[in-house]
Amino acid sequence: MTLKSLGSVSERASRLLAGIGLALVLTVAVCIAPAVAVNEIEPVSVAVVDAQLVMRQSDAAKMIREQVEARRKIYEKEYQQREAEVREAEKALPQQRAILANDVFQARLREHQEKVASLQRDGQSMKRQLDQAFGRANGKVREAMIEIVAEVAKEANVGLVLFKNQIFLGDRKIDLTEEVMVRLNKRLPKVDVTFSEAAN
Repeated sequence: MTLKSLGSVSERASRLLAGIGLALVLTVAVCIAPAVAVNEIEPVSVAVVDAQLVMRQSDAAKMIREQVEARRKIYEKEYQQREAEVREAEKALPQQRAILANDVFQARLREHQEKVASLQRDGQSMKRQLDQAFGRANGKVREAMIEIVAEVAKEANVGLVLFKNQIFLGDRKIDLTEEVMVRLNKRLPKVDVTFSEAAN
């Protein structure tokens, strides 16, 4: 009864061979499918651009740094003047404590502490303005650079452009940096940096 329910040896062998055959077919199909997909992808030319160099050495980028540095010096001078005034006021506090009533002195002390806090806030605000102005101006350079890279790549029939710092070794012939730099300097020789209070 048990042997009959399991079937004959030949039947089991047939089922086993059929299963193995199906597995082999599926395996071959899986192995072949990726190869067909890869073969369907057409090869493309590759080029590189040193974007960091362009963003650092282009005419517009240099002028942006000069403008931001000039404004930073103005902010720094103003900050140092106010800081000196606050320090002088702080030096006078011990003398005032000896001659003023306690409630009057406490009021002076709170006023001084508020000036210190205000100075710190203004210092952070100045730094934020510089950072935001620098970022906005550099964004314009970056946008122009991307447009030019796309144009040069299309003219050179390049299908893929990589950052140069991602390449360990490559032929100088595929480097588009110089051409990108020349066109960028011609198209965007300068960028006027805007320092806006509204940007805070």
